[in-house]
Amino acid sequence: MDLWLDFSPLVSATIYYLVTMLIVLAVTARFRSPYFLVAFYITSYVVSQYTAPKLTLYAGFVVPGGTIPFVATLVLMDIIIVYWGLGMARQVIVAGFIAQILVYTGNMLIFASPDPFEGFEWKSAVYWVGARVAVASPVAYLVTELVNAQLTWIYRRLWWARTLYSDPIALVIDTLIFIPLAFYGEVPFEALKVMVAGQTALKLSFIPLNLAAIYVSRRIMEGRLGEHA
Repeated sequence: MDLWLDFSPLVSATIYYLVTMLIVLAVTARFRSPYFLVAFYITSYVVSQYTAPKLTLYAGFVVPGGTIPFVATLVLMDIIIVYWGLGMARQVIVAGFIAQILVYTGNMLIFASPDPFEGFEWKSAVYWVGARVAVASPVAYLVTELVNAQLTWIYRRLWWARTLYSDPIALVIDTLIFIPLAFYGEVPFEALKVMVAGQTALKLSFIPLNLAAIYVSRRIMEGRLGEHA
């Protein structure tokens, strides 16, 4: 039971990852369009940032729950960059940034709306997202994704290199920006260090799966889309 509790985020992330990639690769190869990639990418990122305040455990570390849907975004962005170029990728990144701002703005406005009667105390647990998380998420996202896009573009011809080089750098940058901005002062400093180590470990543990997904996507997309790695 303890083993399941320690590694359940990894299992959950794998399930989300596989379902997302199966659907995206199938519809993208069928329709030869970036729209499905863009939609799933932005959705996964918004969900990951919105669910970040829910903390969970991974191998003894405390990690944000938003790490679970986050894992799919790097491979989705990789495909966008390789097949539709760096310019397209940057537009998608900006769109994702704006989407997060809109989600948080709408959420705050709805949360502040008056209740029609008593009994809505549960709304704090469901709708409330701290202002610091609302700032930390888009900032970490924008910096991380622009760096990741640039590195992926540089190594776009070497499918294994762009994952081994760009992913670890992007993942560490995201963690080092998001966790201190979102949780510094809210949790003990020692816990903050554990959160940084735990989220980094969880994200890096997906690099082998990222490599496999990149290879499979390259095989599926090659010959169906114009530019390829």
